[in-house]
Amino acid sequence: YVTGDISTSLALSKLNSGATFFAGPYLDGNGVSNVTTQIGTHAYLPCKVKQLGNKSVSWVRVRDDHILTVDRMTFIADERFQSFYVESSGVWTLQIKYVQARDAGIYECQVSTEPKISARVHLHVVGE
Repeated sequence: YVTGDISTSLALSKLNSGATFFAGPYLDGNGVSNVTTQIGTHAYLPCKVKQLGNKSVSWVRVRDDHILTVDRMTFIADERFQSFYVESSGVWTLQIKYVQARDAGIYECQVSTEPKISARVHLHVVGE
């Protein structure tokens, strides 16, 4: 279930038929989503991107603005973090292995458009 708002300021165009389409990458299922996981298990934070083209998808930990991943490359020494992409669904997933209480918080999926588009996932961690 997804709630909230998203910063999507892409140009929308109207076709003669009245249908709306996106001229570039956009996030499907826009908003702030919530994921709850148990300490010691793995967390999977989803970000569904359509029409990505040659743009990149990054995951950022909001509390310290740490860039965790860009596409499939990891930029944090903590090996529990990994990003993977399932092409058939268009979903970029941030995987956090062996979740700890300190992992709770907000993570942001960012697409390298100008201006940037992003969606947030709030990770809730519960005890064993």
